[in-house]
Amino acid sequence: MGVVEFIEELKGSLECGIGCSYKTQGRNPNLNHLLGLNQLVNKNYHELFPGVLRKAYRNAESVYIEDDLFVLLRPAIKNGYEPFESFDRFEISREYWNQIKSGLVLIREYLLNQKKTELTEYIQPYFMTQTESFLNSYLENRVLIGELINEMIYWIEKQLIENEFITFIGL
Repeated sequence: MGVVEFIEELKGSLECGIGCSYKTQGRNPNLNHLLGLNQLVNKNYHELFPGVLRKAYRNAESVYIEDDLFVLLRPAIKNGYEPFESFDRFEISREYWNQIKSGLVLIREYLLNQKKTELTEYIQPYFMTQTESFLNSYLENRVLIGELINEMIYWIEKQLIENEFITFIGL
């Protein structure tokens, strides 16, 4: 998949992500965006387990990503590891995680460098009556998504020091 196709898939994910329920209100901005097992409130998470998972899901050593945030990260994972499907289990090797990290950086740069006029033009066809409120939510969320990507890259790099694989589990 080339860069143009990758960006088109990202835009498709953003169409869903802009209208999804993830909001900044009520979230402590000092909290990590990668969640621990004790922070899970519902069943809509994706689990990243360091190493090859040989036991049940929902592990203390795993980190979890909220489904509403994950929709924006999916293109990087799918581009870096083509067999990927959101609600399945994959043992992904270091080689593919390095490709996925490159995709995450591309998403972060795309989100953080987006101009407000371009965002308005992009959002308006989908949310004609609520363009300004959706745009403001997106502009707030894109910073959090950038922070999530930074945390995710750091966590992946840290885990790959000791592990050849990281297991992805779509819950």
